[in-house]
Amino acid sequence: MNFTLTPPHAITGASPSFPSPVTGSWLRRIACISTSRADAGIYEPLLTALSAAEPLDITLLAGGTHLSDQHGHTLDDLPAIPRVRIRPVVHQATKDDPCSVAETAGRAVIEFARALEEAAPDLVFVLGDRTEMLAASLAALIRGVPIAHLHGGDTTEGAYDDACRHAITKLSHLHFPALPEHARRIASMGETPWRIHCVGAPALDALRRFRPLSRGELGRRLGLDLSRPMAVVIFHPETITTLTPERQIEELLAALEGSPLKLLIIGPNADVGRDAIADAWCGFVRRRLDAVVAASLAREMFWSCLAHAAVLIGNSSAGLIEAASFRLPVVNIGNRQQGRLRPANVIDAPLDRSAVGGAIRTALDPSFRVTLAGMTNPYGDGHAAERIVHVLARLPDRQRLLRKP
Repeated sequence: MNFTLTPPHAITGASPSFPSPVTGSWLRRIACISTSRADAGIYEPLLTALSAAEPLDITLLAGGTHLSDQHGHTLDDLPAIPRVRIRPVVHQATKDDPCSVAETAGRAVIEFARALEEAAPDLVFVLGDRTEMLAASLAALIRGVPIAHLHGGDTTEGAYDDACRHAITKLSHLHFPALPEHARRIASMGETPWRIHCVGAPALDALRRFRPLSRGELGRRLGLDLSRPMAVVIFHPETITTLTPERQIEELLAALEGSPLKLLIIGPNADVGRDAIADAWCGFVRRRLDAVVAASLAREMFWSCLAHAAVLIGNSSAGLIEAASFRLPVVNIGNRQQGRLRPANVIDAPLDRSAVGGAIRTALDPSFRVTLAGMTNPYGDGHAAERIVHVLARLPDRQRLLRKP
């Protein structure tokens, strides 16, 4: 099956006024589910495009770590977009053991069901692969709300998120994958081709207009002297491995111990084992005057860090999707992102201190950076939101959308 990105110039009515109820349109209210800092920035271009598409009523249901002080209370960082209401959804457990993470997901089913009852959307957007997102999708399915899934069809074999993503695909009624190979994977799972629309990665839309902070201003806000090269470090626990979180972070800490780089460390996601990693980082920065830990960063700050960094180290999806737009060398560690498309800026290293150290040296070699000149980001062209709105304005009958053979 041939799934390709629609050229931007071929999109007509990119931000249309949706048909009025008099003409028979059923799509009036849309809800978007956000459960972490990771998906909030991805949603922003879509929410902005939807807010310009009269006369839609839009609600952002913000749950998960958005309301957690431990993770930076990122509810405060959500952008104010005209005509988009933000409704908090409280369901997060405070611990990171398997029972507590399962409790978070179970409570998410209940609380997102209540939030959807209140918002009464005609369509709900879910994104990615988190357990809380799977729970919210189940709540929407039971309520009979059509589900549109962003970033389906990808693979991340080193985490149980991979199974969650594919489960969300089977619960969903519309699919907006980033890449043609993702679209083909969704089709191979039995999803009807007319439901699948390859749009690119929505996060790249905002990058088209992004202008980074100056190096001096960034250093002032971070509390780091950026006269020396800086590394951004983001490491999440692998959840399908025989290694404990303590052993995972031990190898990375050993690789960074003697590094001359300034280190900006961004805290891990709310996965099983995240506390062990967060505690290890706190101990590490107490020994390093040239390292700081941030529970979370607002998008402008994070992207400014990528713009001025010498390397991104860790296992974050940002290293594979967003960093390519900055032509930033990335050392991708371990198996968490196994199976995901690697742009040319990514150097893979096993979870071993010697291998990680060698990969960092390669990434910092000026000759490697030279090879990235002129590279383009394979994950999209910055027009994903336009494509999505274009599809929504031309949806089939609601019952046809809901009935999946």
